[in-house]
Amino acid sequence: MVQFQSREELFAAIRRRLPIMLLIVLIGCIAAVYVAMNKTKLYRATAAVQIESPRIPDADSGRRMSEESVRRIELIRQRMTSTMSLLQVSEEIGLFQPREPGGRMPSRDERLIVLRNAVSVRAESGNFAFSPTVAPFAIIIEVVWEEPEAAAALANGIMTAAIAESRARNLQRAQDALTFFDEEAAEIDSRIIAVEAEIAEFRRANDEALPGSIAALRSQLAALEVSEFEIDRQLAELQVNSDRLREADLARRTELLEDQKRLIVARETEIEAAIARAPEVARDLGVLERQLAALQEQYSIVVQQRGDAEFEQVMEVQDQSERLEILEQAVPPEYSFSRSRKSIAMLGALFSVIVALGAGYLLELFNPAIRSAAQLERQLGIKPVISVPVVQPRRTPFDRWGRRGGLLALILGGLALLAAGLGRFVDPNLWSRFLPRRAGS
Repeated sequence: MVQFQSREELFAAIRRRLPIMLLIVLIGCIAAVYVAMNKTKLYRATAAVQIESPRIPDADSGRRMSEESVRRIELIRQRMTSTMSLLQVSEEIGLFQPREPGGRMPSRDERLIVLRNAVSVRAESGNFAFSPTVAPFAIIIEVVWEEPEAAAALANGIMTAAIAESRARNLQRAQDALTFFDEEAAEIDSRIIAVEAEIAEFRRANDEALPGSIAALRSQLAALEVSEFEIDRQLAELQVNSDRLREADLARRTELLEDQKRLIVARETEIEAAIARAPEVARDLGVLERQLAALQEQYSIVVQQRGDAEFEQVMEVQDQSERLEILEQAVPPEYSFSRSRKSIAMLGALFSVIVALGAGYLLELFNPAIRSAAQLERQLGIKPVISVPVVQPRRTPFDRWGRRGGLLALILGGLALLAAGLGRFVDPNLWSRFLPRRAGS
């Protein structure tokens, strides 16, 4: 176990492992400078879209805001980050145009991956938690990009496209709803006309068997029965007085009464048949009338809904309904929000020092040799009589110069790599990036 009981032992261990520790620190500093040089500054641009409530609210506006608006805003958020929207806006502002003539244009998938990682859209609901019962009042668009102007242009492009698309969709939805209800009203009206014609034809064909005619038919049947009884009485009188009448006169009067009786009996048969068919006729007529009533009720509902759709279309045309308005337009950010190159280089150097110290400690841990009389007495409880110093073998001049040359070459190589990295600091444009600066500078 490695034990450092005094500062002398600690410093001695550091001196023993100093070459490897210096090498680790040198390599770590070079790596930190390289990472810092290749670190890209990122800028965040933010645009805000306000969700305006209808300027002419109705009695159902609260329920509609909590049910329809949340769903509509979620659809708007999805359209903002859709593939077509992102690619179209990026093409309009020339976001991926090659900076050099003949440069390679990123593929569609590459552009889409970069845009999805750079763009984020969220809904804000003030101090209330976003839920299906609390409608958001703003949509925040954040774009993270390497160039401040491009970040602002992309955020504003997405916002403008979303507002224009939302307005166009609202107008189209209102027009489609109005057209749909017009077609529904025309179809139901034609069905009503057809059912009314069918009812009229049914009434004409079953006029005597209609429910309203039954009482009259029964009265008529009773009158016919009385007439039939009177004719039978007259026929009986003719038979009684037949010896008083001439044969020709008797036959003529008898035939006349029998003809009247046949007509009465035929009419009674028709009336009885009509009365017998009355329940079936009433049932069929009721079915037709219920169909007509249902169609008329549907027509009333459709007409009312058509009025609402027409009102909504007028509000959309006059820009009076729920809409998206620009709350805050994105401007090119002045400062980068990412970590500066200077801090990255310093953290890398600090980390390399920590790694070097840890490596030195591990080397001491894996080689727990007793290096002094104090350590021998402390670990084994034996007091040494004499301490023999370590005698290094005599090196030849070739060995000494070879070792020194290798160490010198290693140091010079590290310094060359460090100088190559630090040489980029000489560029004023690059050096200025370590300092807070304005986007246009």
